[in-house]
Amino acid sequence: MKEDIQNLIELQTIDLEVYKIDAKMVNELAGIDEKQRDIAADRDSVNGYQEQLEVGEKRCRELETIIADELERIKDRQVKLMNIQTNREYQSILKEIEDTKTSTKHNEDELLILTEQLESMQSRIVEITQKCDDDEKKLAAESKTIKAAATKLENKKKKIIKARNSQAKKVNERFLKRYETLKERRNGLAVAGVTNGVCQGCNMNIPPQMFNELLREDSILSCPTCNRMMYHKAEVSGEE
Repeated sequence: MKEDIQNLIELQTIDLEVYKIDAKMVNELAGIDEKQRDIAADRDSVNGYQEQLEVGEKRCRELETIIADELERIKDRQVKLMNIQTNREYQSILKEIEDTKTSTKHNEDELLILTEQLESMQSRIVEITQKCDDDEKKLAAESKTIKAAATKLENKKKKIIKARNSQAKKVNERFLKRYETLKERRNGLAVAGVTNGVCQGCNMNIPPQMFNELLREDSILSCPTCNRMMYHKAEVSGEE
């Protein structure tokens, strides 16, 4: 039985190494995906700014046309004002001139504000576009490095898998089936050490009697809390 326990421990050690390699590859590739999403989001914001810019530029052209027409109308009314004969008509045209001037002032203010906003928007578009270009260059170099590292990890994993398959053959078939099921359900950790009566898989105490049985190594016991297969793991001295 001691040999069965040791074979399971060694298999678990190999599987944890494979698990770490897989996790590292996933994390690094996830980092690339996240940066790609960030760049895509920035590109989308640029497209949004471009659409706003087009709308704003169209409005600017409309305002420029309106202002030009109003200035021409003011000029025309001022000329007409000099040829007016009646006071009533004079006051009417004078009011029209003042109303047009007020409208022109309002439109000029809107045009000024809108022009400043468009200039700011154009600067923002240039800034974000440059950032995206820079980020894409950095990401391309980073992706190349990560993919090269991933290839090395994959090759390392293949070698470990060979050792894993060899070790799995040493494990009693009955225990191996149970081990594989637990590994799937317990995030890769099917065999847990027990130190000072505490399961290192779930950090829960096991019954004293069970701990005594575990010390005898006569059978493979399961943690009553997490159901992992257990073995006695001596406490490591702080001086070691």
